[in-house]
Amino acid sequence: MWWTRSKNLLPHFRTQLPPAINLDILFDRSESIRQSVHDVEFTLVLTVCLVVLVIFLFLRNLSATLIPSLALPMSIVGTFAVMALLDYSLDNLSLMALTLSVGFVVDDAIVMLRKHRAPHGIGRIADAGCVERLARKSALPSFP
Repeated sequence: MWWTRSKNLLPHFRTQLPPAINLDILFDRSESIRQSVHDVEFTLVLTVCLVVLVIFLFLRNLSATLIPSLALPMSIVGTFAVMALLDYSLDNLSLMALTLSVGFVVDDAIVMLRKHRAPHGIGRIADAGCVERLARKSALPSFP
């Protein structure tokens, strides 16, 4: 990685400097960054596994479970592809946003599954008469 290459170049730089100047590493954040990346990787893998398991347990349908199990990894790979294309770096904020976005993808996948599996008419307004009856019952004023 780039941080090990940078550390390997330090002896070369020290030979180029005058003897009165010391070149040392004062603070190395690479270890905490590596740990953060490792934690996010673990969280993403665990989240995908738990989401697929929970969806399968509740829906008990392998084909319906397949949709979120493919949507999650594809969205994560797509996110990294766009970040690489736009030359973004992985800082703590983008790692946190990636972890949160998995929840949004899961929610969207579940909503799509529910819409696909719900019988027609459930959750929809059946006709204009239904809207009129709801408007009469509501406390809001109706307009002619």
